[in-house]
Formats: sequence, C-alpha cells, structure tokens
Amino acid sequence: MKQEQVNQERMKEMEVQMGCRFCEDGEFAEMSLTLEKYEEKTEPIASVTFGFYHGDVQELKKAVALVDEDWVQYFDEESPVFCAYLGNRIASFCLVEEDSGCMLAVPGSRVGSIGCVGTVPEFRCRGIGLRMVDLATVHLKKEGFDKVYIHYTHVDHWYAKLGYETFARFSFL
Repeated sequence: MKQEQVNQERMKEMEVQMGCRFCEDGEFAEMSLTLEKYEEKTEPIASVTFGFYHGDVQELKKAVALVDEDWVQYFDEESPVFCAYLGNRIASFCLVEEDSGCMLAVPGSRVGSIGCVGTVPEFRCRGIGLRMVDLATVHLKKEGFDKVYIHYTHVDHWYAKLGYETFARFSFL
C-alpha cells in the first residue's frame, strides 16, 4: 500500500461517522494520486464529448439514479459534475471538487476529489468512464491541485489504470 501523509484526526472522525474500521484487509479503498507529473493517459473516444454539466438538474439526477439511487442526494444545481456525453445524453458522470476536509488535506497542499463516478448501464464497457476520470484528473491538475483523493471505492484496480494508488483500506463494522 502507498505511504501517504494522512490527517489522523480526520481518519478517526471518518471511522465514527461511517461506522467503519481502517485495516489492511479492508473491503473498500481510499486512493490518491499526486498530480505534479500527471499527463492524460487515455485516448479520445469517437462521438463522446466531455465537460461540466450545465443542464437541468432533474435530467442529471435521472442518469445518476440509473447507476445508484443513493447517490442522487449528492447532486444538485451547485454540484460540480463532470460528464461524458453521447449526443445530448449523459453517458457517465462524476463529482469533481476541492476537498479541504479530507484526510489528505494538510497545510500547504491543495486536494481535489473525484467521487460518485458512474456510467449509465447502456454505455458501460466502452472506456467512457475511465476516459472521463482521466480528463477530470487533468482538469484538477490545471486548476492547481497537488493531489486527487478517491474516497470509498471497491474498484481500486480500475482507478489504478490511471495511476491512482491505495493508501488505506476499511470495512464497515
């Protein structure tokens, strides 16, 4: 597992808030990526465009619900959502924002996060989601972030394709 400077107080708060325990053999991963040398890793995909969402939030919520109904609560008019589009349809989405309260946030470092990453079922297995996360990572680097934080995932092998590394694991009690 990657060695990472972690805010131990914030880690303990997470254990209490989430009802989890950080442990080497945990089911879920916390991941990070240092952006200093990051460069785009995936190839463009024909007929797929990418960008931040500026449409009707109800349309966005419909796409999110197709992936995970529990995530709908995290998407509103103010949410910074990066999307992949096929024509005028949302194919994939993720939240992309500064995360100054995460366990990686330490003085002198700016941390961004990418979360609630999902691809609408009919658009899966085409590389769209991975390309979207790649471009969102490039965006965070361009915005001056030092690191990216991926919280609470069980698909760490997928994010690893872009260079993200697991620095902690946890399981629910």
